[in-house]
Amino acid sequence: MTTQPTPLFTLRLWQAAQTDDPAALEWRGKVQALPDGEAYYFRGWPGLIGRLEALLAARNAETTESVHSEGGKV
Repeated sequence: MTTQPTPLFTLRLWQAAQTDDPAALEWRGKVQALPDGEAYYFRGWPGLIGRLEALLAARNAETTESVHSEGGKV
């Protein structure tokens, strides 16, 4: 059985004025993968979820490729 490394991320959140309505606030943020530093900025919660899903899918693909190239089982 092969254990997969746990993905680690930093998440920074802040509120900022919306571009089309300066009186309204929206959540913005930055999610960064560790230790490689790949980072994405987002606006709103759906943006955060989309970025996390993309980062996790990329990590999953890397892990799967690594296991196949080493001749192990997935």
